[in-house]
Amino acid sequence: MTDLLNSPLAGALWTCLALAIAASALSMTVTQTELFAPLRGLAWKVHPQVGHLFQCFYCFSHWVVIAGTLVYRPVVIASGWAPVDWLVATFFTIALTAMFCGLLFKVFLTAMAKAVSERELKKLFAGE
Repeated sequence: MTDLLNSPLAGALWTCLALAIAASALSMTVTQTELFAPLRGLAWKVHPQVGHLFQCFYCFSHWVVIAGTLVYRPVVIASGWAPVDWLVATFFTIALTAMFCGLLFKVFLTAMAKAVSERELKKLFAGE
């Protein structure tokens, strides 16, 4: 069992998982929070496609994962041909990232709905 946990495959899977979690967090933060609104505005001025990239967490996450897999180079399936190995690891990580982004977005929507409800209740009670 310890051989499996110390194998190159386990290391590659851990790398892909860590990259997916980091990419989803970064993508949601850049594309959805007010902190990065000025950056998103600047991106729209550069080009509409660049602006869209900075508005779409799914799109943005692809580029984050591509950068991460180029740096860390996980090999999920070893074909003996590095470009194919990189492509498989990249899209495997993108699939994981999409799942984590979905979870984070669901939490984000729930938090926003709660904030809107609280604001409406305060207005309602303040008016009475």
